Amino acid sequence: MDQPEGGGGLGGGPGPGAHARRRKVIGVKPLTRKGGKQLYQIAFSFMGVECRESVALPHSKANETYCARLRAEILGKIARNEFRYDEYFKRSPRAALFGHGAGRSKLLLKDRLEAYRDRTEKTLERSTWLCYRRDIDNVLVPAFGDTDVRQLTRADLRDFVGLQDVSMKRLQNLLLPLRNVMAEALEDELIKANPFDGFKLKRLVAVDRRTTDYAPNPYTTDELRVLLGRLQGVERWTFQLWAFTGLRTSELVGLRWARIDLEARELSVVEVTTVGADKGRTKTPSGRRTVPLLPAAMEAVLAMREHTQLAGGRFTVNPRARRDDPFWDTNKLAQVWGRAHRGSGIAARNPYQLRHTFASQLLSQGENPAYIARLLGHKDIEMVTRTYGKWVAEGERLGFDRPPRRYGMEPLWAAQETGT
Repeated sequence: MDQPEGGGGLGGGPGPGAHARRRKVIGVKPLTRKGGKQLYQIAFSFMGVECRESVALPHSKANETYCARLRAEILGKIARNEFRYDEYFKRSPRAALFGHGAGRSKLLLKDRLEAYRDRTEKTLERSTWLCYRRDIDNVLVPAFGDTDVRQLTRADLRDFVGLQDVSMKRLQNLLLPLRNVMAEALEDELIKANPFDGFKLKRLVAVDRRTTDYAPNPYTTDELRVLLGRLQGVERWTFQLWAFTGLRTSELVGLRWARIDLEARELSVVEVTTVGADKGRTKTPSGRRTVPLLPAAMEAVLAMREHTQLAGGRFTVNPRARRDDPFWDTNKLAQVWGRAHRGSGIAARNPYQLRHTFASQLLSQGENPAYIARLLGHKDIEMVTRTYGKWVAEGERLGFDRPPRRYGMEPLWAAQETGT
């Protein structure tokens, strides 16, 4: 076997020129770990198990060729039934799995979780991956890192859940990376059974924590008028548009003036902003849509023109931000909306309830669920009927003689309404 670049052993330095310009080598993938450490991942199948092993070499043409030849040598030995894991990857946990040498005594969840974290950085949405990284580093590794993958039990999971003072929705999200790691371990035949199979989280969560701040709890129009009246300028018009268009948070933050057609009285959702990053696409293909501007929404758009339209960029910006691009973030929006509730006598809710209010109000007034699903950016009505079933039923009870729709059909500040 030829030696890699850099002398008589592993570890030659990177050659001049970018590695990415060379054609892809099958089964050999260059990776860069946190901190800048470079290595190659070699992929092959052995005894029905898909294996991924790392070779600690800096990226260069010579080292890539070395890894390709190493993989070819391994495949040849596998074909001749001569391959022994410990001859190539002595410290790999799979060496022990296949009965080849001692391997490492444990398959630590710390290693699996951190590998999953690093591997998914390029495959997950940035906002999702940042949440995964936070939960893996700050919660899951401290709680489960020293546990052998093969020894994790449902009792361990129950004990963990019992110590968490968070909602069931938060617990579900918190356990997702661990759930995915255990599913991979089952696929790789590192474990014979997945402790998450049949694991019923709901049974372990206190009744008062089974609800979520994101379950629909809509406002009335009168409540909206009170809360919006406690805000001024950009903040008022931002939240008013949100309440009467039902946009997702990322869609509101990413909305540009170029996407608003004043003559047609509609806006187009074609891009989003999440975690400060602009994306020229929506969350899902069905998220790309046109939303009509109801009179209350149109009022907010026209009032916002004097504040942000001349800049020609974002429809709404955080007026208190001190950066070149003063985009809103989720926490700042929640702070402003929370401040509007203080002393109002109205039950505090997170601003995502404005999206729920838009949907539930229109559904309860008899609007077609399929149409509302389209306005919300869902591909079908399944999500609408599951989330807003109560309000769909209210609308159906109105029958064919239902009164004209009221929600959003008048400007909030030109005339005072009564009722919802």
